[in-house]
Amino acid sequence: MNEAEKGRKLLAGLLISIIALGVFGLIFALTMFYAVGVGEVALIIDPLAKTVSDPVVGPVWSAKAPWTTIKIIYYATDKYEDTIPCFTADQLEMQVLIQIRWNLNISRIRSLYLSYPSLNYKSAIESITEQIMKTITKDYNALETISNRAEVISRIQDSVLNGLKEAPSLEGALASLEFNLRDIGYPKAYTDAIEAKLVAEQQKIQATFERERILILANATAQEAIIKARGEAEAKIIVAEGTKEAIQKIMESAGVTNSTAITELYLWTETLKQLNVSTFIIVTGPSGVPIIYQIPGNSTQTP
Repeated sequence: MNEAEKGRKLLAGLLISIIALGVFGLIFALTMFYAVGVGEVALIIDPLAKTVSDPVVGPVWSAKAPWTTIKIIYYATDKYEDTIPCFTADQLEMQVLIQIRWNLNISRIRSLYLSYPSLNYKSAIESITEQIMKTITKDYNALETISNRAEVISRIQDSVLNGLKEAPSLEGALASLEFNLRDIGYPKAYTDAIEAKLVAEQQKIQATFERERILILANATAQEAIIKARGEAEAKIIVAEGTKEAIQKIMESAGVTNSTAITELYLWTETLKQLNVSTFIIVTGPSGVPIIYQIPGNSTQTP
């Protein structure tokens, strides 16, 4: 091997070493720098010192020791939404749809990580929520969860919020905590039975209303008939009283005492008025019975 070939091999080895050092340096540099985004914090875990740093709040670029690792944790608004099966006191299964929203308390993120290194703290939220809800719904039977719906929702909400805030494993890590019970679903057979019951009750109410309406109409009709009959009776009494007074005045004016004849004559006269006779002559016969001669308005004959 001549000197030229040795020189080329030495140069090639040098270039490979430089490239290797460059790649290693790049990798080393990349392990030293890290980025934290908006709504995130970073925890620096040192396996040698066995320490976990305080949260580094983003957005930020920073550097760390190459042997440490970074744990990025999202602390902004997060939520847990699920349908929880719950049982009533009479063993009816309900499907309760809930939603929990929260922010992580930055000052408690380190403690939360120490409790949940895999950051599976949502499983604790789910477990605590389900346990509290199932405990509360067992205090009510199925109908009471409907009639006392507001009370059931309020108890669940207050108990879940307090339970999550006071849970030792969460250590107050959940901030701006909100709970929303969005729906309580019942089995179809149960809702069908409730609907049928409501329909029956509505029909009963309608039937009662209709019966009362008929009774009121019947009573009104009866009262109308009574009032009408009473009016007719009173009218007849008034007419009779008037007739009596008229006959008495006629007898006093004529100076007669034969009340029977005068009465018959008066009644005949009133009857003729009702017959709409315009002109007539009354003559008393031998027996005292009035003889009536009608004179038509268009007649030229003498009776």
